[in-house]
Amino acid sequence: MCNDVGETSRCCLGYSIVGALFTGWVGIMITFQPFYIAGLEDPEEAKISAFGAMGVFLVTLVLSLLGIVYSSVVGGSSKSDGEASSSSDMEAEGYVLNTGDAVDYGTKY
Repeated sequence: MCNDVGETSRCCLGYSIVGALFTGWVGIMITFQPFYIAGLEDPEEAKISAFGAMGVFLVTLVLSLLGIVYSSVVGGSSKSDGEASSSSDMEAEGYVLNTGDAVDYGTKY
């Protein structure tokens, strides 16, 4: 996970979407119904902070999209037109299927 720009951008994209939606919702709640949020001393300052945080998440979202596009255009992929992955890719995973007798846990019907 997060081995290159594309994977990191995809991870950040998800967090950015959730963060922008949440901080936008908080900003809307503070704008229209600040009395539902306990402990607000200055609703106007809280509203500015919430929408400012949403802006930061949106900037991160745009940068993540640019990173995904950059990775797909410049970075490319070793697999094209449905080619099978190379054997070195398969070996890197380290997964092995059971080739011997499987252990029988419990009883069979």
